Amino acid sequence: MIRYLLAFALWIGLSAPAAFAQTQELQPNKPKSFLAMQSCDDVIKMTNVVMNQYGEQPLFQGQGLQFLATNMQAYSSSMMYFVNQDTGTWSLIGLYPDGTACMIANGRNFAPYSGPLGQ
Repeated sequence: MIRYLLAFALWIGLSAPAAFAQTQELQPNKPKSFLAMQSCDDVIKMTNVVMNQYGEQPLFQGQGLQFLATNMQAYSSSMMYFVNQDTGTWSLIGLYPDGTACMIANGRNFAPYSGPLGQ
């Protein structure tokens, strides 16, 4: 009996996020806020992973702003966008003044934008 209760609790735990995500998708005009976990490490280690393991090279850089989830404190960083134009993988890394680098986002299917331009 306990095994069935644990299995049911696990099923609820795994299906609840999917149901929540579906609810959010049904409301496209509702403002969204995301709390995200970012992997952070030494800047040399982080950039070596994307460059050596994934063959990504720097494409552009800029200044960015990240907000701490607990108190919304703003942290300024240099942002670097790395891409592998052969495989289509990409990574966006925040570089902080103390030598820390955080993976903001990464993905695949990188391609130049060819859609309509804004007005």
